[in-house]
Amino acid sequence: MGSMLTRLAPLTTTGVGSLPFARPADAVRHAVGAYELPFCPQLPRAYGDMVQEWLGADPGRCGWAPDRDRQLPAAWDDFVLEVIRHPPSVGVIKLQVTGPLTLAVALEGRSSRRCTDMPDLAREIAGWLAAAVSDQVRTLADVGLATLVVVDEPGLMAAQRHGACGGVWDALRAAAPAWGLHVCGEVPWRWLDAAEPDVISYDVMRYGCDRAAQATIRRLMRRGGRVIWGVADAVAPEGPSLIVDRVCAAARAVAGRRWRTADVLDASLLSGTCGTGGSEVAAERRLARDLLLAAHLLRGDPLPAVPSPPRREDEVSVDRDRVADL
Repeated sequence: MGSMLTRLAPLTTTGVGSLPFARPADAVRHAVGAYELPFCPQLPRAYGDMVQEWLGADPGRCGWAPDRDRQLPAAWDDFVLEVIRHPPSVGVIKLQVTGPLTLAVALEGRSSRRCTDMPDLAREIAGWLAAAVSDQVRTLADVGLATLVVVDEPGLMAAQRHGACGGVWDALRAAAPAWGLHVCGEVPWRWLDAAEPDVISYDVMRYGCDRAAQATIRRLMRRGGRVIWGVADAVAPEGPSLIVDRVCAAARAVAGRRWRTADVLDASLLSGTCGTGGSEVAAERRLARDLLLAAHLLRGDPLPAVPSPPRREDEVSVDRDRVADL
């Protein structure tokens, strides 16, 4: 795990998962070209939301069967072709899979009867998901690419009412060189800490970086992991300067008195707060540009030449001295 994640530059930009494009080829070109860590996109406008993508039509039964299994994302074939044509320089790809707890909660909510043992159902689902993910990881490895698998669990808080779900992610953990957890809602930090993922991805804009978050992220860093800060919202764009401020504030909070802020930034990646499948394409393009500009400003790199409509100079200006003081 460690050697793969160390290939990623500090403050590498990536997407969360869903994109607003209708055509897989368009989504894939954007996901590979606009982000430093490419990812296989989900396309809710064309193929349904993150639950439907894996479960398909739901007849209301509370269970799991092979006909519910979606072996490959809708954009998979286009994605593989694109990364073969334009492989990322660091040789790492991100895949995102809807989490087994979220799928189990969805099945329970849509069923006319209550699932008798939701954690057991989630573990069963995780086995199916891991089989699909393992095939994808092997396909990418065959073309020289390592895979970070991020498990998307927006249903994690809802799953807590069922008590302990220990080991629910073990099959997915074993399916890839590195794995992570993404939570776009309120974060149950105790659960994330106990799961010991290699990567934690969450919405720092809305949920901040309190003491529980700081302690969990410090332990993540000690074992060589990375944090993906969700620092920008496509619905309410703020520009790269405010993204820089938000990242710096979170890094300082984690650093506290014993760490250097620069060490936290070195272990950081940047993303939007959640997938942008419900946004407009123009908003997603701006989000990707703003994240890239913020990353370059934080790293002290020359500003990249990114295609964009005319922008006011103050939209990309930032106090470089403030960044340099970190």
